[in-house]
Amino acid sequence: MKHFKYLIAILFVVGQALVVPANAQEDNKESRIERLKSQKVAFLTERIGLSAEDAQKFWPVYNEMSEKMDELWNEKMKNINKLYHSESELSASEKETAVDNYINYEVEKARVEKQYHEKFKKILTIDQVIKLYGAEHEFKKKMLHLIRKGKESSCEDCDELSPEKVAKT
Repeated sequence: MKHFKYLIAILFVVGQALVVPANAQEDNKESRIERLKSQKVAFLTERIGLSAEDAQKFWPVYNEMSEKMDELWNEKMKNINKLYHSESELSASEKETAVDNYINYEVEKARVEKQYHEKFKKILTIDQVIKLYGAEHEFKKKMLHLIRKGKESSCEDCDELSPEKVAKT
């Protein structure tokens, strides 16, 4: 069964690697993003201890949440760019709206997290939910560490993070 989980993760990674964008510059960025997503899938699958059945239920829900969070992030960044990098001076009401939007982003982000937390509890055991949150934190921490060191990330870089350490986070 353990090998089956790894097979699922490997198949996903290989499937993602076969997607080739048309633009060469975009290819580099897109391939890095896809590689990172594949690494995250493999990392989380291993750390959570997903069975094949759980993975089939979990990943569509997780990906749906990720899309919503990405949309929120993009809106937040547009708002921040408008607020801090606008070519023209913003009026007081435009500034107030931008700041209100920033707070609204945080509220909406928390709402989405709560909504998907409830969905995750229906798919995973509570121990797996705890491991999910710990593994997400560890993955982000590991990727930030690698970025600061200027290294490409790979799943081997994540191997030093034991499931026990993730579960305690």
